[in-house]
Amino acid sequence: MKWRVPAERPLTPVPHREIAQRRGATPMALFCLLVLWLLLAATALAEAPEPLLVAAASVEFGEDLGRNFGTLFEVRDASGRSTLGAGFPGLYNTGMRPDRFALQFYLRPAGWTPPVKELLPRAHPGAHQSVQDCDGRLFAWTYAGDRTVRSWDGEQWQEAPVLDPRRARFGDGFMRLGNDLLVYQDGEVRYGERLVLPQATEGAYSCFYYAQGHLCFYHTKSGDGGFTRICAVPWRPGGPSVRMAQARRVALRKVGETPFVWGQRGGEVLTVSNWGSIAVFDGTDWRVIRWPVENTSYQVYSAVNYYDDLLLGHYPTGNLMRYDGAEVTHLEGWPPVMAGVAGYAREAQSTMLYRGDLYVGVWPWAELWRYDRDRAEWSLVDRPFATPPPTDEFGHPFEEDIRLHNEARDPDLVINLWGQRICGLATWRDSLMVATSAKGPMDRDANLPFLTDEVFEQYGRVWRYRLPGHLSAPLRYVEGPTRVRCELWPDRLRVLQDGVLRGEAPFDPQLLKGLKPATITWGRGLYGPTTCRLAKPRVTPPLSRSDPPEP
Repeated sequence: MKWRVPAERPLTPVPHREIAQRRGATPMALFCLLVLWLLLAATALAEAPEPLLVAAASVEFGEDLGRNFGTLFEVRDASGRSTLGAGFPGLYNTGMRPDRFALQFYLRPAGWTPPVKELLPRAHPGAHQSVQDCDGRLFAWTYAGDRTVRSWDGEQWQEAPVLDPRRARFGDGFMRLGNDLLVYQDGEVRYGERLVLPQATEGAYSCFYYAQGHLCFYHTKSGDGGFTRICAVPWRPGGPSVRMAQARRVALRKVGETPFVWGQRGGEVLTVSNWGSIAVFDGTDWRVIRWPVENTSYQVYSAVNYYDDLLLGHYPTGNLMRYDGAEVTHLEGWPPVMAGVAGYAREAQSTMLYRGDLYVGVWPWAELWRYDRDRAEWSLVDRPFATPPPTDEFGHPFEEDIRLHNEARDPDLVINLWGQRICGLATWRDSLMVATSAKGPMDRDANLPFLTDEVFEQYGRVWRYRLPGHLSAPLRYVEGPTRVRCELWPDRLRVLQDGVLRGEAPFDPQLLKGLKPATITWGRGLYGPTTCRLAKPRVTPPLSRSDPPEP
């Protein structure tokens, strides 16, 4: 599949009358030329293909306060199966926040075929890699060693000076906010060229998240009088700098608690610390719905808006948890354990929505799972690691090799150091991008005989998985209404914004076999309820309007 976003080319009328007059044509010749031109134009229009279905609406994002935008529409067939839809994914994967303005438009065929898989060149030599999309570009970087942010141009990685590699650390990042970039790095926040939050005068700020009109982050001071607090400070793009006097704070019980995840649901912001504290901000104040339990691991690495819930990727169950606005509950078997491996010390580290389905990446065997909601069925898609073969004799890959190493050497290595992560998932154009990692951003250790060239080359890589019927198209932020148009053609998907093509992805026409759209729901569906104002929604050919499906 090839992706293209053609530049706008205004149509220039051909001056037929002027040309004919210059050549000395008679009035009769001019008339005949005009008739011929009209006949040719009519024939061309009659033969021009038309979209099979068009869903369009006037979308108003409103002032950009960091909200996730939710579902644009969802189409179902007569049986209630989701077949077509569009929306903006609301996700967070271990420090990475995908582009909120990347509109996903998908076609879910009746059958399933494995994705086409492609390994991209290395972005850097280390064993860890994270990925995210922003403004239609794919970015990759790590938070240790070579910390340079790089962008994929379709053929190679190129340096992208978004973050300063000398100062980058875990939890730093960037996002499109309104008409500029919000960049948070080394304890400070900039919007465009302007510093809106300087570094703390006591301790340090870290792990920023902007949502619901508030800049949220952790504030930690180590040593005597140490503390860790979660802060939420009101701030608006283009407004004055952050005033910490307006911050709403909650003190955590463990000094040094830090998050791997943030999420949103129903106007609230949720975060989970590495000790298992779950705090929710409702726009006015914080409430803690779970405190750490001694000698009990509880960590969350990913959050995704999925229909009416916020799903959380949990360790050590390897399952998803559901936050419904009141409590967090365990979804046992979401996803299941891959056959032939141990069922403990598992971690649902990354999530993504792709071609209308939910995907989850699970540690320590780098399992990529897909959930079909209509069938209530999980299926194992792939493992982007070929070695070692899965086993249930040990909890992690190479665990026994590290035990033998530790018996012969000092100091000891952590036994799960070379477990296998899918630490990042992102959608880009027509593809699902999958990033792999060891437990952390380690360099290769020459003292580990099992860490051969073949083994090490699996870590710190980015894979491209492609299924026909998916398109991620970056939309522009517009302060007022903007017309968004999703077109299903016999052989491609197209997204236009105010008449400008934002993205296109071709597919085999056989993908349409059995497609019989019956109903459409606006503003509710896979990506959660919309936070945008939708006006003048229209679908051609007309479909019945329906209420959203029961969760």
